[in-house]
Amino acid sequence: MSESPAEGVLGSVRRLEGELEAVSATRAAAETRLDEARAAASALIADARSFAAAAVAERRRLVLAAAEDDAAEISRQGQERAARVRADARAGAGAAVEAALALVLPATGEREA
Repeated sequence: MSESPAEGVLGSVRRLEGELEAVSATRAAAETRLDEARAAASALIADARSFAAAAVAERRRLVLAAAEDDAAEISRQGQERAARVRADARAGAGAAVEAALALVLPATGEREA
């Protein structure tokens, strides 16, 4: 049995239709995989941004804590210096008062004379 030319053409058309359907299915599968890859990449980017923001916040917290520690130490040193200056001023004022009183008041030996 030989095929008629119409059947040969019809067979060729059916083969082409099958190949087009296969290409279409392959394209649809590729587009689905591409969409999935894009979604995964978006999720990775969002995670990376979140991680980076957390890292920045932690770094900022550490820097602020260090600055607060430095400020507390500077304040403590300033208070120590101020206390020494006050003590020196009191001692100086006491000596000045004694010197002034010595000038104003006669010495004990001078009063008896």
